[in-house]
Amino acid sequence: MQPFVVGQELQFRQEATKRTLLDLFEAGDHEGLLNTALLLNTLWHQQTAIARWFAKEASDNLADAYEASRRS
Repeated sequence: MQPFVVGQELQFRQEATKRTLLDLFEAGDHEGLLNTALLLNTLWHQQTAIARWFAKEASDNLADAYEASRRS
């Protein structure tokens, strides 16, 4: 199994998002901060659903491949 590694691009995006949130907070832009938080919440739930779908697809495909190999 491959180790889980967070790539540089995602690390940069995380830092950029953090800076955006801090800038909005420091500027007192509560509406902008709320809108950004709501967007991040939506994106998190979408990514969670996608990850679960991928895991289910992978497990189904592995099960199908295992059954096919046993019939051979």
